[in-house]
This record gives sequence, structure tokens and C-alpha cells, in this order.
Amino acid sequence: MIKDLFEQLKKKVDISSDPLSTEDTNSPITKLTTDKLKAIVADLTNAGPIFEEAGFIMEQLEVEVGLLPKIVPQFHQIKKVAKEDEEAVLQQLSDRKLLQFVLQSLFKSSRMEALLGNTDLGLHAIEIEISAPPSVRTIFKRKPANPSSEKLDTNAQTTDKITHH
Repeated sequence: MIKDLFEQLKKKVDISSDPLSTEDTNSPITKLTTDKLKAIVADLTNAGPIFEEAGFIMEQLEVEVGLLPKIVPQFHQIKKVAKEDEEAVLQQLSDRKLLQFVLQSLFKSSRMEALLGNTDLGLHAIEIEISAPPSVRTIFKRKPANPSSEKLDTNAQTTDKITHH
């Protein structure tokens, strides 16, 4: 039953039975081969200085091998850079389309924090799924409370309890 389902799926998306085969197909879906996976991983891991110049650091890298392989780097913003600096970094990468795509995605996603307005949520991470089709996930998390103000509030409650007794 699973084999039949796989064969039907294979016919619909027109890919070979081996997701890591190096054969070329006429599939509309771009297939990531082992060589392509290695090249993308190397490109991402070697681009650390470029990411840092752009204000980001790659914290995690997931490589998923399957029918439709994908690579998912996760980034954290370490500093904000001016629009002119963004454009200058992108200009340096005119011949490296993958890194241009990654940086453009990072820049756009980091600006989404402004959409939240004055909330307790802040930009935590950006994940870029390099697959067919690619996608970008912007993750917001609650900002940590100021530990010194928590202590003051706790002390104030304690003092308040003591004076009312």
C-alpha cells in the first residue's frame, strides 16, 4: 500500500525513486542531489563573516533528506544594519544567488518586528527553508523581563504584606 502511494506520488511530481540520485529529470520541482546538498551546506557554513556583516549569525542548520530534501538554516539577529549597508552586502554577492536570497529573506523578516508594535514579543529567530518551494519562518518570543525590576516588585509585595499584618 505504501509502495503504491509512493509510486502515485512519484508520477505526480515526476521525480526518481531515489531522492539523492544524480540523474537529471525534467521535473518542475528542483531536486537536491547529494552534491547540491553538500554545496549548499558548504556555502552557508562558509558565509559566516558575510552573515555577521549583515547583522546575523547562523545558530543552527538542519539537513532533511527525503523525497523532497531541504536545508533549514536558523539565524539570530546580532545587530541592526542600515539600509545602505544591506544593499552593499547584497551587491558583494551578485554572483551568489543563494546567499542573496538568504540575506534578502533575513532583512525582510527582521523588519517584521515593527509590525508587532509595542508588545512583549521580540524577534527571536529566522528560519529559511531551502527546498521546493522555499519558505521563510520568522519566530517571535516573549522578551525576557528585567530581573532587577522583578526583584523590586517581589520585595514591594513582601513589604506590603508585612505592613498590613
